[in-house]
Amino acid sequence: MDTLLQHQQINDLLIRYGCALDERDWTGLGQVFTEQARVDYGSLGIFEGRDAVVAVAREFIESCGATQHLIGNVRIETDADNPDSARTRCYVQATHASRQPDQSGLMTLWGEYRDQLVRQGDGWAITARSLVIQHIHGDIGVALKGAGH
Repeated sequence: MDTLLQHQQINDLLIRYGCALDERDWTGLGQVFTEQARVDYGSLGIFEGRDAVVAVAREFIESCGATQHLIGNVRIETDADNPDSARTRCYVQATHASRQPDQSGLMTLWGEYRDQLVRQGDGWAITARSLVIQHIHGDIGVALKGAGH
């Protein structure tokens, strides 16, 4: 039963990430990561520390209009020897609209997040994340160019 609860809490954490981006909830986004988190956003770069991760996400998302980050096909591995550690892989489909209301441009990214998580006193948090970009379609003039598109 504990494993089932852990999996639900981890799944909720991954969903909160996408919702925080789409709602421009930068405080909530920070709560998804540990203070020392390391995130590799592919062509955007590698960012060390919660504040740097939130800053780059905020800069990118605020250059867009509406966004929608769909998280799915979540796979979770917990470690029986270390119940406060987990690994996840999940698909992301992120659609970004142009910031200019008179433009109909969309950019959609398909990829996979590969995460290391730790359980802390207040729940699970991402301590390391890698984004593997599988494909990018469209262009809204935002500086996101990745391999595999």
